[in-house]
Amino acid sequence: MPFNPQATRLLAAAVLGAACTAATAQPEAEVATAVTRVVTLGTQGGPLTTSRRAQPSNAVVVGDRIYLVDAGNGVLRQLAQAGLDYRRIDHIFITHNHIDHNADWGTLMGLQWTTGRSTPVTVYGPTGTEEMLRGYLQYLEPHARIWAEGTPPRRPAREVFAARDIGKAGLVFEDGKVSVTAAVVCHFHFTATSFPPDEVPKAFAYRFETKDRVVVFSGDTGVCPALVDFARGADVLVHEVVSLRLFAESLRRDMASRPGGGNPSVFDALLRHMAEDHTSPEDIGRLASAAGVKRVVLTHFTPGGDSDPEEAYTDGVRRHFTGPVVAAEDLMSF
Repeated sequence: MPFNPQATRLLAAAVLGAACTAATAQPEAEVATAVTRVVTLGTQGGPLTTSRRAQPSNAVVVGDRIYLVDAGNGVLRQLAQAGLDYRRIDHIFITHNHIDHNADWGTLMGLQWTTGRSTPVTVYGPTGTEEMLRGYLQYLEPHARIWAEGTPPRRPAREVFAARDIGKAGLVFEDGKVSVTAAVVCHFHFTATSFPPDEVPKAFAYRFETKDRVVVFSGDTGVCPALVDFARGADVLVHEVVSLRLFAESLRRDMASRPGGGNPSVFDALLRHMAEDHTSPEDIGRLASAAGVKRVVLTHFTPGGDSDPEEAYTDGVRRHFTGPVVAAEDLMSF
């Protein structure tokens, strides 16, 4: 099909015009006057699909800038639903290289390039992030060759997009709007035993400090003492959560539906992973209280079923933390 500039413009307009008003989790006046806000784009835990929640992703909006934390499957649609222009994302921060957290940052970059991006975009993440960028650029190449036909010359994608492996905790990024630091969290108890010591995969929490707010994202983690100091005094702690009871019930139903009833050892391994590498509501409450955070926003719900009662995730936090606790839905703004 020959290149059609008018059709291309209509396609771009449709993508950008697909936004709707996001739900808010605090008074509209407070959101409107804040310099910094957080949008929970996707709140589903694990590589699962539900009708209620999208894959994990969050946006930190500081004035006219958007910083993305994780980019699970479908993040472009979630950005459009939230009224956030994907073209204004210059920096992406990946907490860890599990597919539910990193599946679509390359897709986002690909659309940025297709719609004319020529200024740099950088993704930061654990070891393996730079390798993923090389793969994404290779994945984009067939499209880029075709798209270049009939369009003005543009800067090659490999000159626009960059990736930076984070080797250790500390300052990751800063500009005039935000300072971002990383801390290693406790998400890989299992895999740590199967890797050479110098190649053990890392998962990171991120702390965003802006003019008016401190926001901490736990990423995926089990109970992690280092998070107490890292989250100290944060205005908002965005933390993953698992209900082991609901997860076990959901997993049993899933295993029973499989031919032969599934593999019991898989059930045991997954349940152990959830217990060791993720965090219960009670432990989130203890962390929030010890760190003196002002508000807890729960996300990455596991199992996150459509009919899960909110209390299964919030009540345990409230037993140990007296501040506000919100069970986030997709597209909430804080």
